[in-house]
Amino acid sequence: MKLVALCDTWEERLREVGKRYAVATYTDYDRFLAHDMDAVILANYFHEHAPFAIKALGAGLHVMSECTCNGTLAEGAALCRAVEASGRTYMLAENYPYTAFCMEMRRLYRTGELGRVTYAEGEYNHPMAPRDRLAISPGTNHWRNWIPSTYYCTHALAPLVYITDTLPVRVNGLSIAAPKSMFGRFGAATRVR
Repeated sequence: MKLVALCDTWEERLREVGKRYAVATYTDYDRFLAHDMDAVILANYFHEHAPFAIKALGAGLHVMSECTCNGTLAEGAALCRAVEASGRTYMLAENYPYTAFCMEMRRLYRTGELGRVTYAEGEYNHPMAPRDRLAISPGTNHWRNWIPSTYYCTHALAPLVYITDTLPVRVNGLSIAAPKSMFGRFGAATRVR
């Protein structure tokens, strides 16, 4: 891969990184999409992935979306339609299954030692101190602090899909309120079944 352009609204940081890598920089996404390139990698806010991916696909570009791809079922359906209409490649970069323990579970599952999974529960939480949460979610307006916890279930579901090489037949999402001391003002625990 060769990096040719960057797009961000944080102008100061954008200029600094653009200069470091000697690439074009844009603050306007539409102008960025007109740059001579083959694909885009989306590492923006959660709620922007589907609209930004749909625009990039419409511009004839391949897309890799750094987790997660859509915030609502309607966005997911629109994204699937855009991928099919574009004929381009879309990739969801869900990295959690490739942790050492998920890869070991996959190895064990493939040996048959664990039997066949017919039911599973997945859970992915960030029980951390407020200081640590702010390190990954700076400020109360950051997407991690205001979306329903069930919207970010890929880290709970993806390991199960990866380990078993199957797709779920049914998925239920349940949010469980957590004490403020555990997650701060905006948090909740999530269980995906």
